Amino acid sequence: MANLNVKRTLQLLAGGALMLFASVSYAQYVWVDANGTKQFSDRPPPPGIPAKNIIKQPGGSAARAGEAPAIPAPAAAPAAADDKVPPSLADREADYRKRTKAKEEAEKKTSTAAAAKTRNKVACEDARTYKRTLEQGTRVTTTNKKGEDSVMDDAQRASELARANKAIAEVCK
Repeated sequence: MANLNVKRTLQLLAGGALMLFASVSYAQYVWVDANGTKQFSDRPPPPGIPAKNIIKQPGGSAARAGEAPAIPAPAAAPAAADDKVPPSLADREADYRKRTKAKEEAEKKTSTAAAAKTRNKVACEDARTYKRTLEQGTRVTTTNKKGEDSVMDDAQRASELARANKAIAEVCK
């Protein structure tokens, strides 16, 4: 009989200890940090977290000891200027699309400028080569609209040289 009482007492003590540890493990804090992310911990939130951002703490109340419980504001109420409301998913998506579009436009502008610079460099080299050819006095043949070849005379050479100088002045900056 004494053995039965000892056994029953040990069972009650073990059950009580388990219940005590279970309530300690139930001690869970939930709060919203400055970035708008829910944080879960068995430790209290940092001191910088306002009471209104504490969603759950041990004991079932959302307020710290000595503070008035936070009353949730209605969803339709406008946010005060001091409250930092995290952007919604749609707002973040719109910002992402805006940044992506701006980046694409900047890349397009850069590639267009690089292509124009390359074209100008090639055109400049072509104009300088044509000018050197004209200045050397080498015989230059031209093709007219009928497809006939003719040799360039001095007047034509002078006008082509002026045109090449003008092209060099415009393109080779």
